[in-house]
Amino acid sequence: MNLMADLCVNLVPLFNALPQDEKMQIEKLVQHKNYQKGELAIEPMGSKNLVIVAQGSAKQYTLDEGGHENILQILHTGDYVGENWLFGQENINNYVETTEFSEICLLKRRDLVQLMHGQPELSIRLLELNMDKVSKMQTQIHLLTLPKVEDRLLEYLQAYADEIEKNSFALPLKMKDLALYLGTTPETLSRKFALLEKQGRLKRKVRQIKLFQN
Repeated sequence: MNLMADLCVNLVPLFNALPQDEKMQIEKLVQHKNYQKGELAIEPMGSKNLVIVAQGSAKQYTLDEGGHENILQILHTGDYVGENWLFGQENINNYVETTEFSEICLLKRRDLVQLMHGQPELSIRLLELNMDKVSKMQTQIHLLTLPKVEDRLLEYLQAYADEIEKNSFALPLKMKDLALYLGTTPETLSRKFALLEKQGRLKRKVRQIKLFQN
């Protein structure tokens, strides 16, 4: 079995509840592509595909009138985006750009809709996962309401550490992208990292982070 195909089906939570024979059916529908860092997997007015990160990471963002990025979410292995476009919504200002070399799986709208007609449990699973994604976006909104950048940064790092169940990790984002996500600048972010390190809350070496308990 192709490793990339295996990853697409077995690492994506959307398909976890399906038996193996039905997963094999999905594999036949999926297109597999490799993307270099900085390549666009999705851009406005493009094809209506479900984009699945089989391995690697990507960021979904919009551009404001000045051309500045507004990061909506960070996608890691097993994450996906595009369900709204699959069900008819036009993508007028959404980009999905890989942040490292990534293996991406693309599932066309007509193929997924046809699949869901025969697999109602897949529709339920999609709804459940969408609720989880809404919760993550609400978390980002909460972070942006915190007045101090250092509080936003520390809460983001703690949430990520909880998610991966490790206190030592590599930052999943470049400083520029993390700054955008937290609503600040790379320069301010660097100063806040230094402040938190001085306070004994963390240790940082380039992109390697170690969090300390309060």
